[in-house]
Amino acid sequence: MRLYSVILLILLGSFLIGLTIDELGKAGNTIMNLIGSGLNFLGVLIARNKKERQHSV
Repeated sequence: MRLYSVILLILLGSFLIGLTIDELGKAGNTIMNLIGSGLNFLGVLIARNKKERQHSV
């Protein structure tokens, strides 16, 4: 279940980083890029925690 959530977070974050909407303006695109980067970072943290738990058992 965590694998699917990690994949979903990384895909959604990458989509938000790559998306550019002219109507949002520069500030809106910056906020969207920050949210996308945050989702990617969250996905990496979840994947890393899963790997450490499996390794220690």
